[in-house]
Amino acid sequence: FYAYKPVSISKSPTSIVDIEGSIDFNVSQTQGLKNKDCAYIVLSDNSRLKCSGNFVFSGGSRLGVMKNAKLEIGSGYCNYGTKIYCFNSIKIGNNVAIAEDVIIRDSDNHTIDGAPNTSPIVIGDNVWIGMGAKILKGVTIGNGSVVAAGAIVTKDVCENTIVAGIPARPIKENISW
Repeated sequence: FYAYKPVSISKSPTSIVDIEGSIDFNVSQTQGLKNKDCAYIVLSDNSRLKCSGNFVFSGGSRLGVMKNAKLEIGSGYCNYGTKIYCFNSIKIGNNVAIAEDVIIRDSDNHTIDGAPNTSPIVIGDNVWIGMGAKILKGVTIGNGSVVAAGAIVTKDVCENTIVAGIPARPIKENISW
């Protein structure tokens, strides 16, 4: 970890951190920081955080890997205010660009009519997630795709596709960025 103040890290003794590249929680360049700008990392009992590339989290980021969950990240960055909550399994590929205030959650934290409340998320390589987007449980986002600002992704996104809206729907295919 490369962590600059203010960063709060809570790590269970039974959690596993496996970093082949680097994780950089860089909030040091923000002026006039307040508590809400602090980056928070929580690694609960028997959780696993694996980073195979170089990944940067900006100020205000929240990263929670809950009991028995596994978060795998490749390379890229998350801008200010990103929140990633892993209750089961989240995998983020390489060269992933995540804009401000994005939320990625693989759980609803409750059940309705007995439906599963967690389901893995996979975000492919070369994916761009726009400001304020939400990626919900059970979603796979294909390589080379773009999630528009404010979109709520509830279904899989094919490779090289732009999705937008609530819920997110394809608006353009066969793209490159």
